[in-house]
Amino acid sequence: MKKKENRAVKAGGIWASPFMTTFIAKIVTIIIGLMIGLILLLFTSGTEVAIPAFKTIITGSFGLVGFRTGMGRMLYYAVPILMTGLSVGFALRTGVFNIGAPGQFLMGLYAGLFAGIHFAPALGGATWVAAIIAGALAGGVWGLIQGMLQAYKKMNAIICGIMMNYVALYLVNMLIRADRALYFGGRSYTNSLPGDALLPRLGMNNIFTGSAANSGIIIGIAVCVAAYFILKKTTLGYELKATGLNREAARYAGIKVERVVAVSMMISGVFAALGGVLYHNGAMGQKYTLGDALRPEGFTGIPVALLGSNHPIAIIFSALFISYLQVGGLGMQSFGIESEIVTVITSITIFFCSFNVLFQKLYIRLIDKLFEGRA
Repeated sequence: MKKKENRAVKAGGIWASPFMTTFIAKIVTIIIGLMIGLILLLFTSGTEVAIPAFKTIITGSFGLVGFRTGMGRMLYYAVPILMTGLSVGFALRTGVFNIGAPGQFLMGLYAGLFAGIHFAPALGGATWVAAIIAGALAGGVWGLIQGMLQAYKKMNAIICGIMMNYVALYLVNMLIRADRALYFGGRSYTNSLPGDALLPRLGMNNIFTGSAANSGIIIGIAVCVAAYFILKKTTLGYELKATGLNREAARYAGIKVERVVAVSMMISGVFAALGGVLYHNGAMGQKYTLGDALRPEGFTGIPVALLGSNHPIAIIFSALFISYLQVGGLGMQSFGIESEIVTVITSITIFFCSFNVLFQKLYIRLIDKLFEGRA
């Protein structure tokens, strides 16, 4: 029976190719998510509001603010989820689920904020570089701690990651409150960063007028390319992928699995932390608001990674797509739709994107039936 199915799949040609299977499955999950979002919108807002608002999320609000402004906003909001998505995807290549990305994101954000304010008088125009380095180091250390606990102490990855997230949240709150240069009592947010701590705009403010687009997206894409190179062209990358495919086989081949897992989490921590730095140091007047809730960018990285099949290059496009939906969701509020409804609709769409593997299997079965007679 299995041989017959394989022959049917081969008879499908390009329609049964791995690329087409993945592509079709992703399109179907996106459409289903959007349709359910539309139904919810119709129930909560009525036809007169729901249809124009739904068009806004489909067009990414470009029709409301213009193409250049909409594109700039999409690029700006894509940066943090691009980095957290890369963080989750990179760890999954090693067979590790990095649910600690929100905590690593926060550690990077704090380190970038600290360096941006304290180092500015001495470093001047190079402060933003120091902020990125500080953020990457902080995230790497935080990820390494989690990786070592998982690899050497056999702690559960989910429990360890979630607990590390909340330790990071309250640690950052404590450190910020204790630093008068970052925070003054009586308010819930930090001081603004000086101009030297902000990422260069590289003329993007002229290209994408009315947006906060900056060099962060260029840095993010470069990091994704570097991650692809590590996985594809280096000995470390081979060890990471081998460990992810089969730990026991990798150990039998002489790979130090525990070390590989710890290093993978360290690198993942660097990626997630860069998301925090690039986002917070990317716009003038940006302030971090202290609170008891984790930043959503860390968790949004999970569907970004899944939608991109954990591939560093594909994650670039999945991050841009989800950012496109989020910008469109923000535009929906101009129709008087509550922000909570907007969040639910975009979350439903992102949620269904996670069913990609299931729809791939269903699509392959469909191909089997369609081309069974030609096999």
